[in-house]
Amino acid sequence: MSYSYPYEPEGRGITSIAQNNYPPTASCISAIPTSRIEQPAKPNVTLEVVRASSGRPHLVVSGLVFTLLAGIAFAITGTAICIISPSRAHALNLPTMLSKWLHNVDADPGKERIVIIRIPFRVGIAVELFFTTLVTVCSEVTGYVHATTLKRGLAEEDRLTFNANLRFFSTTKGIFSMNGPVVSMVHGLSLVFAYSASSSFFLRVYDADINLGFSIISFVSPMILGVALVVQAALGLVALFRTPALTWSTSPLDVTSALISHGSIRRQQKRCMRSVSKTLDMSFDPIRPSPQQPSLWASHQLVAPMVCILWSMAVLWLAFAVGVALGEWPTVHGFDVALSLSWRGGAPPIPLLYLFLLQGMMQSVVTIGVHCCELVTTLARDEAVWRKASSRKGAPPTGHPLEVLMKSGHSVSLLMAKPLIHWVFGLTVSLGAGSGLAIIASWMFILSGAMVAVAIFITVTANNRPSGPQPAAYGHIQTLTDLVDEWSTKTMHWGDKGPLGEGPWPVYHAGTTDAGVLPLVRMDEVYA
Repeated sequence: MSYSYPYEPEGRGITSIAQNNYPPTASCISAIPTSRIEQPAKPNVTLEVVRASSGRPHLVVSGLVFTLLAGIAFAITGTAICIISPSRAHALNLPTMLSKWLHNVDADPGKERIVIIRIPFRVGIAVELFFTTLVTVCSEVTGYVHATTLKRGLAEEDRLTFNANLRFFSTTKGIFSMNGPVVSMVHGLSLVFAYSASSSFFLRVYDADINLGFSIISFVSPMILGVALVVQAALGLVALFRTPALTWSTSPLDVTSALISHGSIRRQQKRCMRSVSKTLDMSFDPIRPSPQQPSLWASHQLVAPMVCILWSMAVLWLAFAVGVALGEWPTVHGFDVALSLSWRGGAPPIPLLYLFLLQGMMQSVVTIGVHCCELVTTLARDEAVWRKASSRKGAPPTGHPLEVLMKSGHSVSLLMAKPLIHWVFGLTVSLGAGSGLAIIASWMFILSGAMVAVAIFITVTANNRPSGPQPAAYGHIQTLTDLVDEWSTKTMHWGDKGPLGEGPWPVYHAGTTDAGVLPLVRMDEVYA
């Protein structure tokens, strides 16, 4: 049995649709079996949209190659520092400017390889901020490839529900597949150790005789940073050439059109006013527009746990900082140290490596928290892209990934916060040549304040309710498929498309078009 709308305005693209079966849905983010819903009206136009955003972006390939070369350079640097001792450096007649900074802090010849270059303390932390920012840029490139290929894998398994996903926790079937659990775990660990190495590139040293603090470079951090970047770049390059992407665009409209053209999802009629929070509502009765849309918190079941995890981390760091402030702590090498795991003499290689792994475990907590923030900001960005359709400028279906990123205030804010948070963590939980692993009391409040600020920002974003009658989608694939009734390679506008039939109580329809700005939705009428 099938039925159609009683009246179809000319050129509106509304077609009859089979309603025999409706997709069983466990939750508002559950995967929708794609074989149970009718095809959209204009697959030929959709194919054009996909072709406009397909192909491997040259910028991504260049970014992966840059990440690979940067990793190799760091690994070679660490190896050279490990091999060349200060005495050998002088024997090689290095330039006077470099020899001026050579400094052996340990009289034991067996340990002098650990450090080679001495620089002022403030210069050291500034260079670490630069390296942390570099890691953020490289991880954005590799993460973009990981997220794009993950969408293809989830779509093939009928599990792609939202355009945004938790990359490290949303895996495809197959333990050793390119987006399987093993590869995702390796990708996550390499990211953690890359941030940990970049924020502990220099070992802190305090000379009590001259009352001066400075930093010395260790071979451990450059080698680990190099290996981590090489692993990320290698995984990205393999995924780039082995896994065909649906589309390299990050726009939820492009991803949805790609899925429609591949037959992975189909449109349901009479749902033009139902937002993503009404996914469980299988009623097709006409409804009135809502002046305000549901928040992310009410639309995505993973947002609330993510926000709670973030606040738990922020409260724990704040409680730790308060405990540090109430106590009296010893001064080690010029810093108030709340906790120290140290050694005598210079920095021995094996204990230094163990402490680096311990710092990495602590760093992973911060990395997971930032990853949770990324889910919320990406969902908010996807909604902002869709809501442009009800503005006078409209929503362009195809957008360059960098353009979509830079036009989102939420994504730009998180992108700027990422290196700062990891950098501050590296200053709080630092490695010293004489003090070992130390938690610096003076930086605890700065780190806890940063975590609280990020938690507030994410909480406000998650609870924000968009204004206007345009149904909220937050990148939900099925919702966008139902709301967009005309796909186009041009700018799309959303609004009122007139009554579906004649009578004393007409039922109206809202949808999209590329013919220009549509009239405003009638708030007192019912829509289907």
